[in-house]
Amino acid sequence: MAKQVAFLPAELDEIAEPLKDEDELLTADELESLSLFEELKRTPSFGRFPGFTVLRRCRTGRVMCSQGDAGATAFLILTTEDVIELRQRQLASIETIQKSRAEKEDDSPQHQYFREYTDRELETRRNEIIAELDQLGQRKKQIESEGARGSTAHVATANLLLNLDAKKPRGFFNRLKRMFTGGGIRKRPSSIPMDGPADIDGGTLQAPLHEGELFGEMSCMNRAPRSATVVSVDDCYMLEMIRNVLDMLHNDPKYKALMDETYRKRVLEGHIRGLSVFEELSDEEFDQLEGSLELIDHESGEIIFEEHEESDSFYVVRSGLVKIVANAWCLLRSEEFSEKEWKAIGAELAATAEDGTVGGATVWNSLSAESQDAANSGKFDADAQSRLIADLNKLICSNTLPKEFGKTTEDATELTGSAQIKAAVIDFPKECDKWSDLESRTFYRLLLEHVCPTGVPRRSANAGPRRTLAYLGRGDFFGEMGVIFDEPRSATCYAYDHPDGGFRQRIPDSRTGAVPSRVELVKIKKDDFNALLARSPSMKARVQQIAEQRKNKTGAERGKTAADLVDTRTQSPEFEQLGLIQGQKLMLIDLDRCTRCGQCVDACVSAHDDGKTRLYLDGPRFEKYLVPLTCRKCLDPVCMIGCPVGAINRGENDEIQISDWCIGCRVCAEQCPYGSIQMNSLAEPVELSAEEQALLGDDATVRAVDEQAVVCDLCSSLPRQRPSCVYACPHDAAMRVDARDFFLASPKN
Repeated sequence: MAKQVAFLPAELDEIAEPLKDEDELLTADELESLSLFEELKRTPSFGRFPGFTVLRRCRTGRVMCSQGDAGATAFLILTTEDVIELRQRQLASIETIQKSRAEKEDDSPQHQYFREYTDRELETRRNEIIAELDQLGQRKKQIESEGARGSTAHVATANLLLNLDAKKPRGFFNRLKRMFTGGGIRKRPSSIPMDGPADIDGGTLQAPLHEGELFGEMSCMNRAPRSATVVSVDDCYMLEMIRNVLDMLHNDPKYKALMDETYRKRVLEGHIRGLSVFEELSDEEFDQLEGSLELIDHESGEIIFEEHEESDSFYVVRSGLVKIVANAWCLLRSEEFSEKEWKAIGAELAATAEDGTVGGATVWNSLSAESQDAANSGKFDADAQSRLIADLNKLICSNTLPKEFGKTTEDATELTGSAQIKAAVIDFPKECDKWSDLESRTFYRLLLEHVCPTGVPRRSANAGPRRTLAYLGRGDFFGEMGVIFDEPRSATCYAYDHPDGGFRQRIPDSRTGAVPSRVELVKIKKDDFNALLARSPSMKARVQQIAEQRKNKTGAERGKTAADLVDTRTQSPEFEQLGLIQGQKLMLIDLDRCTRCGQCVDACVSAHDDGKTRLYLDGPRFEKYLVPLTCRKCLDPVCMIGCPVGAINRGENDEIQISDWCIGCRVCAEQCPYGSIQMNSLAEPVELSAEEQALLGDDATVRAVDEQAVVCDLCSSLPRQRPSCVYACPHDAAMRVDARDFFLASPKN
């Protein structure tokens, strides 16, 4: 048995499980010998940060992490070869110390870990290691002979954790009610995303983990809850590490190349193969994809592609979060320019060279010599026009500001002297270096419009209000519409990060101070993807159907003609503080008409099989209206961010839906700024089966799901698809409105 260390340094002890008897703190030399670190171009500074990693001995049945718990560490399952190498080093250290003591010499400093052992403890530990090496050697031979992957753990996500089969009311009348209302149990998904190498199988509710695999890294990077419970099914060793070590790994080019290859195999074997869109491919057809996959990553805030750009690839989300936004383009396009603007832009650009302002100098200095000559002459032929647009777009894509603008958003906006820019960036981070790509591009586009008021087209004249279409997580795909229909991109997609807890005031689209997250994507180029569809007509028909649905939805979003969100700042401060502009189906109750009969709440209760209301007659007042606590179908539904099992999504009518595999982690309820999501206790928590109890062991503590999140789905499952609360009001006091149309167009009464 390994010598127990008295304490764990605070850096890890405060966020991870304390050491057990067989857990060990390894020396820097021992850590550096592990294959994961040995192959790095730059070895992590383990000597400077003792205790940032711990080696955990996992006997069969040990629960390493529990679903829904906070996740601040990542785990690596050590290979048998790594454990053999580690034990051989420790055995050599012990024998060196024993020899030094026998010869009455000082212990060698590199063996500090064993220097406090007594002679008897050293001999006991030596015998333990010898016995363990014998077992490890046999295990290695077995793995090599059977060609196995050394399966050592699995993800336990059975009904005790997911409650997928919660009982519904039975009997004839309840069956009749569900027949007409569309209620009932939703189908279990074919797979459920989790923070590990492979998704959870929807049938078995398990996923394997093997030697050499890393898991828990997305929880560690994004401070998200654990998406599954991990239980060891064989004796194994896991190295637990905090974010500092993980950052060193991600920044190492050699490690990145190694993981890219590992991910490529995982993506081919399970991730992409498991997506419903690829289910109809034969193995032969799918195998032809192998050389077409490219693994890329984006830091939080980086734009993946912008609306109107050429559609050159199809993407699948490997990990992280992608935000899809309509009307969020900033780059200039030749079709935006009229003859009048081409006549004006030369003189306006030439004037920037001499106007003495920081903004003017920035724009002029960004131009190539050829574009500067064209501006001075005022002559723009086709080539000169293309060159100028390319130069200006290069400026727009700059993700840093010149030092002359200062370091803060306030300094930068004051120097421009533009009220429009000041209004547009009011919700940007205070420090300019924390701007996302979208924020930076927005600033530069507005700067160009300010410096060249006649020559640069007004973006606001050609685009509607920015609208969030979706948040996409692991396993989701995007970019198929432009590829299939051979059209430019219909929306802007960028890597989105998790907010830092200030979300109840506002959540700007930026790096908000949270731990920055990465988005990892699988990219398939246009020609390769079209070739795949050509080989499989059934898959082509399926993808085209999905693309048509998305195209119609995106077209409707882009066609909105309501005032731009910037215009809402002309409303009262209270209107802005209450976030009313977010509501596409904002619930309002006219207090002049309302008699407090409560029939709206009764109707909500009757519309749901669980007998729980989604409407609470409490909330702020605005003018003569009560704004009750219920879903308002936000333009930017931040409640969808961070669900560890992907249980919250948009429905067919854009309503928010929470699926039956919700694990009750409360993330969505805490994310919602308006208190619209409630946590309901489950009447019949699911108990462990005998098989599950045997697997976990008698001493294992498992966090069962005893509550789940519920949200108003705007009665979209009902045949009439009208909110029951509004339909039932006898005095026409309850209403659902689009806040922009209602408040911006209606006079105050």
